[in-house]
Amino acid sequence: MGEDAKTRASIVLQNRQSLLYLTADGKWTDDVAKATKFNHVTDASSFAVKSKLSLIDIVMTFGDPQYDVRLRASG
Repeated sequence: MGEDAKTRASIVLQNRQSLLYLTADGKWTDDVAKATKFNHVTDASSFAVKSKLSLIDIVMTFGDPQYDVRLRASG
């Protein structure tokens, strides 16, 4: 069975204080659609650590914030 596009999560990084999302050019946006998408949670975590980002959550978003899943990536 293939993945339904409506249930596939986008994996992004979000600053816990500003609630902004990281973009591909290293800037921050309030628009999750413009955020860098990672293929796997481990990719997002490795990027956050390597980039020494602080106060970062990995967010798996399904298009409706009530279903978002958050994991702490850094202090």
